Amino acid sequence: MDLTDSFTWEDLPTRDADTGQLTAAGWIPLIQTYITLAAIAAIAFHYVQSAIRIVTNHETVLIAWYPFDWTVSPFYELVNIAQVTILQYKKNRNKFESFLKLTVRADRQVTFFLASPLYS
Repeated sequence: MDLTDSFTWEDLPTRDADTGQLTAAGWIPLIQTYITLAAIAAIAFHYVQSAIRIVTNHETVLIAWYPFDWTVSPFYELVNIAQVTILQYKKNRNKFESFLKLTVRADRQVTFFLASPLYS
């Protein structure tokens, strides 16, 4: 039954007492740091590569059809700004809709509470 006792990795030694090598508990913070740095590097590379591609090839963020010539100067910038805005809205839409549902639920509960004959 000793194998089922709970433990935390922070309580375990990070180095072996005899050899001085890292134990499994010692590797965890290093792996977390390396994974975080690798993810940041991949995201940064993606943003830089996309920005260079958009500027040099005169492309937009999303592939779309517009009923006007978007390749000329104020329209090109406005189309890119609009597409980035749409992407940000889509990314945060669930948070916004959850907030609206919560607000509506709270309003209905307050309305029900005030209109209920039990509380008048």
